[in-house]
Amino acid sequence: MHHRDHVTDANEAYHDAIAGHYDDRFEGRSDAVLEWVRGLFARDVFPALDAFEDKPRAIDFGCGSGYLEDFVAGREIDLLGIDISEGMLARARERFPQWRFDKEDLYDFQPDEQYHLVMENAVLHHLVDYEALVDKMASLTLPGGILYLGNEPNHRAYKYLKPVVRAYRSTVNRYRTETAVTELGDADFEALSEYHLFFGEGIDARAIANRLSAHGFRRVEIHYSLRELFSALEEASPRVRLNTWTPDGIRDHFPLSRNFTLIAQR
Repeated sequence: MHHRDHVTDANEAYHDAIAGHYDDRFEGRSDAVLEWVRGLFARDVFPALDAFEDKPRAIDFGCGSGYLEDFVAGREIDLLGIDISEGMLARARERFPQWRFDKEDLYDFQPDEQYHLVMENAVLHHLVDYEALVDKMASLTLPGGILYLGNEPNHRAYKYLKPVVRAYRSTVNRYRTETAVTELGDADFEALSEYHLFFGEGIDARAIANRLSAHGFRRVEIHYSLRELFSALEEASPRVRLNTWTPDGIRDHFPLSRNFTLIAQR
C-alpha cells in the first residue's frame, strides 16, 4: 500500500510529462468506442438532464484533456472540469474555451453546490482510495441527477485473467511504460499512476453499485465493454478487426470484459 498523496504526486508528474501526446494513442478515441459512449449518453444521461428546468450544471473529476467534454459539447450546460495535471488542463482549456477547468486535488476539492451531472472517465483506478471519490461524487449529485463512472478496469477480468492482463501490459500497453522512462526516467511513475492495475485487481463494479444504492441512487446500471481492449489491439495490429468481427452480445455485455462503465441516477 502506498500513501495516497504519493500516488497523486506521481499522477501529476506522469500526466504532465505525457500531456502533449496523451491523445495520440488512446483507444478510447476509436470510432467503435466513441459510438458506444455516445449511445450511453443519448440513452442514459441526456434524458435525465433534459428533465431539469434549470440549465444543467456538470462537473468532471479528473477531466484530463477533455475526453468526456466531447460528448456534451454543443449542449447548453455549465461545466467545471478539475484535474491534478496542469499540462492536461491546458489541453482541455484549448479545446473547450467555453467552460472552466481548474487544477484541484480530487480528494481535497470541496465545492459549495451540487450538480445535475457528476462524471469521471478512467480516473478511479488512478487513486489509492477511490471509494472516497465515489462517496464525494455521490454526495454532489442532485436528486434526479446522473453519476457517470466511465471506462474503469473490471475487477472480474483483472482477478481471474491475470496472465492475459500481464501480457497486455507487456505488449499493447508497453508504450506507456516506455513514455514514463523516456520523459521521467523511471517506469515506476506509470505503475503508480495506473495504481489499481499494478497494485490491485481493478475496480469492483458491483461493490460500487451497492455503495451507490446505499447513498440513495434509485437506478444503477453496469455496462461491460471489450471495445477499448479491441481498439488497443487493432491499434497495435491494424489488420485485426475485432470490433467488427465480434458479436455485440459478447463485445458489449461480457461480464469478464476488461472495462466497465457505470451510470446511476439519484
